[in-house]
Order: sequence, then C-alpha cells, then structure tokens
Amino acid sequence: MLRLNALRMLMFSLLPATLLLSACVQPASSRGESVLLAPIPVYGAAPLIRVKLSKPSQAESLTVKAGKAAVTIDGRRVETDGDLLLSLQNGRIGAGPLGDAASVEIQPLGRPTWFDVDGRIYRGKLRVVAAAGGWEVINVVDLEQYVAGVIGWEMIAGWPVEALKAQAVASRTYALFEMEAGRGSGRAWDVDDTTQYQVYGGVGPADKPKQWRETANVMAAREETTGMVLTYEGKGFRAYFHSTSGGRTTNPIVAFGLDETIEPLKGVELGSFDADSPKAEWTLTMGHSELKARLLENSIAPHDIIRIDAEVSAESGHAITLALFDRTGHHKLVDAIRVRRALGLYSTNFTAAKNGDQWEFKGKGYGHGCGMCQWSARGMAKAGWDSKRILQTMYPGADITSIY
Repeated sequence: MLRLNALRMLMFSLLPATLLLSACVQPASSRGESVLLAPIPVYGAAPLIRVKLSKPSQAESLTVKAGKAAVTIDGRRVETDGDLLLSLQNGRIGAGPLGDAASVEIQPLGRPTWFDVDGRIYRGKLRVVAAAGGWEVINVVDLEQYVAGVIGWEMIAGWPVEALKAQAVASRTYALFEMEAGRGSGRAWDVDDTTQYQVYGGVGPADKPKQWRETANVMAAREETTGMVLTYEGKGFRAYFHSTSGGRTTNPIVAFGLDETIEPLKGVELGSFDADSPKAEWTLTMGHSELKARLLENSIAPHDIIRIDAEVSAESGHAITLALFDRTGHHKLVDAIRVRRALGLYSTNFTAAKNGDQWEFKGKGYGHGCGMCQWSARGMAKAGWDSKRILQTMYPGADITSIY
C-alpha cells in the first residue's frame, strides 16, 4: 500500500476533470484562486440567501399556497389572496389571470409568514425566474431561517443541542462561503437544496406537522450560534461535513481529488465517537454480473474483473486509486471515488473480495470523509463536549467568529 505523498502526481493523472468538484468551483481554481478559502464580510444582520429548489425547478407547473400575498410580476406589484397556479408557457411564467412574465416573486403577507410549494412549507419568499429550457424556482430567505431549515435535515432534529450547534456553525459557514464564491457568476441562486451543497428542507411537509424540523433543539442550536462562522487566517472556508468518518477524517485531496488543503481540513483522528452510526462499519454484497454492468455503464475497465485492490491509500484508510485486475493478471488503475460512485459504496474506505459469483465489500464510514463527522459530533455531545470543543476538534486551527 503506497503513501499519498509519494504518488500524489499519479493520482491526479488518473482523475477525470469532471470528478474534481462542481462546475461552479472549478473556474476559481483555473484562475489560481483558492477553492477552499474566501473573504467573508461582516454584516449588520443576517443576509438573504437564494436557494434553488430542485424538484419544483424540474416541474412544469406549481401551485403556491401563500394566503394573502404580494405578487411582483416583472416589477409590477399586485396583492392576491388564495392559491396561485404557475406554469411554463413558451419560455415564460404563466400566473393565471395575472398574466405571464419572465419573473414572478411571491411574498406572504399574513401570519405566519410562510408559503407552501409542492407540498412543502418554506419561510421567506418565492422567486420564479424563466431560464433556458425551463425555470428556476428559488426560495429567498433570511440566512438564519435557512440554517434552521438545514440542520434539522442534515442531522436528526432530536440530537443533542451541542451537536446541532456545531452543525449550525458549519452549515452557516458553508452557505456564506458559497454565497461569496458564487458572486459574479450571473446565476439567480446561491445554493440548491441537495447534497451538491447541503440538504435544505424548509420547515417541513405541509401535511405532516410532526415531521417539521424546527424542533426546540434545532431552534436553540440556531439561536445560540446566531451569526457565528468558522474562519481560518481571517477568511471563511468551505466547511465540509459528512455522515460518518469511520474513526478518522481525511483531506480534500483524498475526498474530492482537489489539489488543495488547509489546516482545518487536514483530517483528524476521532476514535470511536461515531460507533453508534449504522455505517461506522458496513458490509455490502453485489452479484458479479451487476458489478460488471455498473462498471461498464460508467466506462470503467477491465471488462471481466476478478480482483480489486487499493493501490494508493491515505492515512485515514480511504483508497485514492484502485487496481482492477482481469483474468490475465493485467490491471488498470482507477480513481477510487469513481468506483465508489459507480458501485454505490458508502465510502472509499473499503476492501473487496470475490466469493464465487458474489462480491463482498467491507468498509468504514459514510460520505466523502472530509471535515466534520456528524455522528462523531453526536457522540462527543453525548459525552459532554460543547459545540466549541467539537468544532475545534473537527476543524483544527479554525476560529469561531461572529459576523453579525
């Protein structure tokens, strides 16, 4: 098993460009700018964040339930009371009797000030913008309300408050970093509501109030950390987090194939704090024919694989490159992240064995493995750690800074 530092250049020669990070990050790297660090301004109050709602953005019509609301249609403001049906009409947004427009914004005026779109309740206002081939449905919301709509979905809402507070600070930091990194991009939104950024579910499903994530613990976590972010050397950073580390976190080089790292994201030993996670250790079995099909679908050779070995691994145990052997004894080196995605494995920290017509994968952890381990944060909180200690352990060298 070869060490990361010795074969770093080999690793990057094997990585397809599409596997580095999302497209919105790559341009900064091509300009020689950091994709991990960015200045974070000081605000007088919580700023607004623009969150693209992925499922509504893919629909061709929406019913928005906002009660009494101010509706702005291409700059013209009218007041409505009742449901509003929006639809795509030849590249424009149809708003029923209100006409059609390139953009529609809906601001609830009643109490409580929320709206229901696609069966889910959100705070703030809804902005719908015509885009190439469709539209973009965007929730424009106060950052603190956004954080509340994240931490109850990224963590279990009933977890200890100190763990949720750590998540709140990390999520706020991540969101602000993306807001700053995306400035000048020309797009109408800052983040979306998927794991491409961080999961945002708003208040919760309209028909299931018991599943609303604004629990007492979530709201306490948000309120007790209002305006707090992580900084390093005076700048904000991309505060990655993941479900389960398997005992040790890793750096962005290993997790994403990104040729940059900073002290808070270098990876740390966490021990057994994540032992309660169902993915602290895992086993996954797969038929040989399914494995072959998945590799072929993702253009990964060799055709008839008989062995998978880690060729380059990090100190955390995460594989960086894998050697895929065929029946002739020849092998091909493949990026471990690419294989993990193709096979649906929980992490790149695994071993593989072929037993007859079955493959057995045994591994540790769930997710990319960089930054804060959420299950370890829970374990630390249960052991009596406060959020500051949790964050300083997960992100060594980082400061906790109030920006409003």
